[in-house]
Amino acid sequence: MPLTKTEFRCELLSADQLAALASGPLPSGVAADESRRSLHRDLYLDTPEGSLRRRGIVCRMRVGADGRSSMSLRIAGSNGTPPTRVSATTRSSEVAEAIASGNAVVHRLRGIVDPSLLQVQLDLQVDRLTRPVARDWLRRPRVAVHLDRVSVSRGGRDGAIGGASFFQMCAHRLRGDGTELEALERALEEEHGLRPSTVATHERAELAVKWARLEDVPRGAGYSDSVLRASIERDADLAPEFINPEISLLAFQHRVLSLAEDPATPVRERLRFLSIVSANVDEFFMVRLARLSAFGGAPEEPSDDGLTPAEQLAAITESVAAISLRKSRCLRECYDVLAERGIHVCSWLELRETQRETLRGRFRSEIQPLLTPFAMTLSPGHPLPRLSHLSLSLAIVLRNRAGGPPRFAELELPASVPRFFDVSEGGEHVFVALEDVVRGNLDAIYPADVGVEQSYVFRVTRTAELALDEANADDLLDEVERATATRGQGIVVRLEVDRGMPPVLRALLLEDVRREHIGAEASCLVTDVEEVDGLVDLRGLTELDLPVDPTASYPRLESRRPFAESELSGSAFDVIAAGDMLVHHPFDSFADTVVRFLHDAARDPAVAAIKITLYRVGNPSPIADALLEAARQGKAVTVFVELKARFDEEINVGWARALEAAGGHVVRGLVGFKNHAKVALVVRRESAGLRRYVHIGTGNYNARSGEQYTDLSFFTTDDAITSDVSDLFNELTGMSEPPRRKSRALLVAPHHLLPSILERIDREAAHARAGREARITAKLNGMSDPDVVRALYRASRDGVEIDLVVRGICTLRPGILGRSERIRVESVVGRFLEHSRIYRFANGGDPRYFIGSADLRPRNLRRRVEIVVPIANAQHRRLLDDILRLYTADPTAWDLQADGSYVARPGGIPAQSRLGILTTRKA
Repeated sequence: MPLTKTEFRCELLSADQLAALASGPLPSGVAADESRRSLHRDLYLDTPEGSLRRRGIVCRMRVGADGRSSMSLRIAGSNGTPPTRVSATTRSSEVAEAIASGNAVVHRLRGIVDPSLLQVQLDLQVDRLTRPVARDWLRRPRVAVHLDRVSVSRGGRDGAIGGASFFQMCAHRLRGDGTELEALERALEEEHGLRPSTVATHERAELAVKWARLEDVPRGAGYSDSVLRASIERDADLAPEFINPEISLLAFQHRVLSLAEDPATPVRERLRFLSIVSANVDEFFMVRLARLSAFGGAPEEPSDDGLTPAEQLAAITESVAAISLRKSRCLRECYDVLAERGIHVCSWLELRETQRETLRGRFRSEIQPLLTPFAMTLSPGHPLPRLSHLSLSLAIVLRNRAGGPPRFAELELPASVPRFFDVSEGGEHVFVALEDVVRGNLDAIYPADVGVEQSYVFRVTRTAELALDEANADDLLDEVERATATRGQGIVVRLEVDRGMPPVLRALLLEDVRREHIGAEASCLVTDVEEVDGLVDLRGLTELDLPVDPTASYPRLESRRPFAESELSGSAFDVIAAGDMLVHHPFDSFADTVVRFLHDAARDPAVAAIKITLYRVGNPSPIADALLEAARQGKAVTVFVELKARFDEEINVGWARALEAAGGHVVRGLVGFKNHAKVALVVRRESAGLRRYVHIGTGNYNARSGEQYTDLSFFTTDDAITSDVSDLFNELTGMSEPPRRKSRALLVAPHHLLPSILERIDREAAHARAGREARITAKLNGMSDPDVVRALYRASRDGVEIDLVVRGICTLRPGILGRSERIRVESVVGRFLEHSRIYRFANGGDPRYFIGSADLRPRNLRRRVEIVVPIANAQHRRLLDDILRLYTADPTAWDLQADGSYVARPGGIPAQSRLGILTTRKA
């Protein structure tokens, strides 16, 4: 069947994009000549009452720079018939004279309206670059590409009013069957993200005048695969003191993303890492971007990083854009791997008719009743809708089938339905994303006389910090519950759109964001969109219900069960009473150690009291269940529930209420501080009297994260430590303020941990100056406290060797002569999320070891309750040495450079795998 397409039109995003298409090579496989420039005016005519427009008729007069002019008439067809076109040259470039002189267009108009009533409604000045494309054997072009910058004003009785501009590309078939035209259309979409627009030039011009402030949508920094980084001289006098914390945190997302990109990673795990990166970047915008100076606030991590606020925002934009491009490319690679296994994620057009019919039924019963479209217009009765936080939505272009201007609508997709629908047939597994199901059924939402021409996915991200009035609240639980109910109503900090979304829809969405800030104290940070090539919001990849395939996931970890495998029979208390225990999760089972410790405490008649801190307990939670059981049995259960654990507030409020209802004593938080300590105290009646058992961990009391994170747990009956923990709980419950008492053994924030860390760093420096062994080795999640970083710089200058394994944010610049040449920083990412904190100080040959809940960041050392416990047992110290040795020598680690970049090591067996082998051998 011969191809019949004669033209298509695309909106361009910017003058830069127009210039690139005009002077650079067109998409691969499309031969084009040099462009030539021309100027003309397009005058769109109608009566003052819009008689032609109401009939679906467009009358245009074109005036060339050479004085030649023409008129054209386009009359919309009915019942699907093509439009009627009439054109004619004119004897004059003046509208009135051209109409008076008569021509074929004027004669046709006389049967519709009085031509003398026509006036200029739109005046378009077009600066055009034309490129001939695909010449035939006679050197005649088959296609003409016009690249236009259109400046538009609206005419009226009082002259031209308003003014705006936009950019477009029009491609016309000149000869041939249209093969070259369709090839050009496909190539432009694949390589430039340009999709044909159904909005005609005059309709786009009308919108441009109506919403003049929307035009020339500002573009952010160019998208690329490289992360912007400042050029840092390796001279201490020139290099900024710190690495920017925001850029450091985004660099961590790049490292996690590398796991998803690695073909050696099982495909299900690749999808999981893509989901994790997407969620982490969402949180970055929700939390950290809200604190930037553009919002009148201060960044969380103060540092002298040498970047101005504008440079910082530009670097963030560049890094996030690079992450987005890498995610999209990686997802396509994962889809290819799935396809090799007979698993396909398809668009609506790729489905068989039987599959479409199945989805139509599910759409009618499961989705359509939940949908409510909203018009996107500036009319008083239909203001632009408030865009929902993190919800997938469609921006839709509509038009009456009888003709008329385009209309726009926003349709939020329901979060309560699956993200992917399974329409597998036979042995082939087929999944379709929710947005594709809805797009394929949009005609069911609108009346029969309304046609859906285009639809594009978008999503907004808002700030999500809770606005708590802690000082004036009568009850912190009620205040947190109130504030949590308003989450998702903050300032828009990010707008993601389909790569092919045309500028007019981008501008409408940006206008919606801008209007929210009218009269608000905070300025609007979002001035551009973030383009997404492919699936928007990859968090939903975890909902892709892939068929069971052991090779698609990491091999199952056979965790050791220290309590169950102990030679001592009986409860966990029998094992702990025989000697302190240090266990390493998930290689040592979290369920068999931490969870069993608390379940045994709940069921043991000899246990009289349980005290514990809860930060992120999860839901469901075997830990919380054990505490509820203990409270119901009449044991004295005291629980410090940190209600302000970000994004876990609702869960923690629920557990606080449940524990109170069961008879437990619940402390709900401290004003101005968070309790991040991981500590439990069990008091047990034994033959010699009351005995205290303590657990101190580096990770949360969360059974799920206990299987996914590397963490350490320490169980002890040591008098000094258990007495410190008992005093700690007494201060937390009895003083309603952070603990101030200096402990016998523990290091406790916010009053004593920071001074103790600084003292130990300075002590290592003194050992180095005296020629004794001086080394600091630490494994932690974050390093950004300015006082700690400066102390490490001083220690390095004095000769201390420093090895830091920092998973995420790190503002310290290593390897700078005269400042930090003895400091090495690496990051380890892998199957398990690195979460354990270990501190080792060589101390002149008498090393000191600590583990605990605290990272070396301002929030941990200054604004939280944290616990770090010393490890004295020789066997436990050897285990910590083994762990640190394997991590610092990890062949898959990333080494931090002085300029803030990370360089991957060549590869080998990762530390996490070797630790599993080590644990098995020790078992």
